[in-house]
Amino acid sequence: MVRPRNVNRTKAKKEIPDWEQEEFESRTDIKKAAQAVTDLGVQLTELSDSALKSFELPDDVIKAIMQLKEMKNGPAIKRQKLFLGKLLRKNEPLIVHIKQRLFEIEQKAKQQTAHFHRLEKWRDRLVEEGDDALNEFMAEYTHADRSQLRQWIRNAQKEAEQNKPPKAYRAIFQYLKGLEW
Repeated sequence: MVRPRNVNRTKAKKEIPDWEQEEFESRTDIKKAAQAVTDLGVQLTELSDSALKSFELPDDVIKAIMQLKEMKNGPAIKRQKLFLGKLLRKNEPLIVHIKQRLFEIEQKAKQQTAHFHRLEKWRDRLVEEGDDALNEFMAEYTHADRSQLRQWIRNAQKEAEQNKPPKAYRAIFQYLKGLEW
């Protein structure tokens, strides 16, 4: 039996609302934007519970995040991710707020990493150059304990010569980390 060619198959396709057509050029763009929001929700699951509380999210979103965090491998994870994305897409200002908070957290982490790199460079200079680097360090940071640092520097140099574990080397870093910058 041959089917007639003029069967209207477009009725099965879902109509795209006007508000979605205004923002995006194609359905693919809509799907990509929806996936980006879902990925944003997955990023939230990677945060600690205390960090999540600072976001001040609605209860249903927090519940969905906690459920996703508790899940192990399986097909239900994909459904829960999609559900979380759906909850987030319902509230556009919430998405903006989450993106802003995640950006702030990322910037803070980058600043902390840069700070630790500066401390590591100071530690390395202090151990390699000895008193010359210590004098330069003390000129910048007058509140540091010169005698304690000098002792740790000597110990770190001895440990390096004798191939011992870098106990003093680590102590220098911890001391620098504890200083008020």
